[in-house]
Amino acid sequence: MAAPVHHLDVTREFGVTGEHGFHSGRDYRAAAGTPIRATMAGVVVRVTAEQVVVESNAIWHFYDHLAGPEVSQGDTVETGDCLGVAAGPHLHYEERVAPYGPGDHRNPRFDLHPNARLRA
Repeated sequence: MAAPVHHLDVTREFGVTGEHGFHSGRDYRAAAGTPIRATMAGVVVRVTAEQVVVESNAIWHFYDHLAGPEVSQGDTVETGDCLGVAAGPHLHYEERVAPYGPGDHRNPRFDLHPNARLRA
């Protein structure tokens, strides 16, 4: 497992309820241009102008608020590979289980693991 950003500064936790309702992921401080890394190896199943989704072992890993995805749908990525760069001021990281709908998110488990590593 790898951390999605180099400095793990969490700005908003999963499950916090605020003016926008239930928060479905974990936000990390990520200035514009910060490299965003894959937390696990998998296949890229979705890419938009601001989002990359990687499927790993029946879990979808969402990386939101990117300024320039560097992968394409169908690409295989390894743990720690760069997916793109942050648009700033934060990265939204989320995990969903099948059937992968908006209500299928869970408390992220693969981003803050004590053995998380970063590729140089």
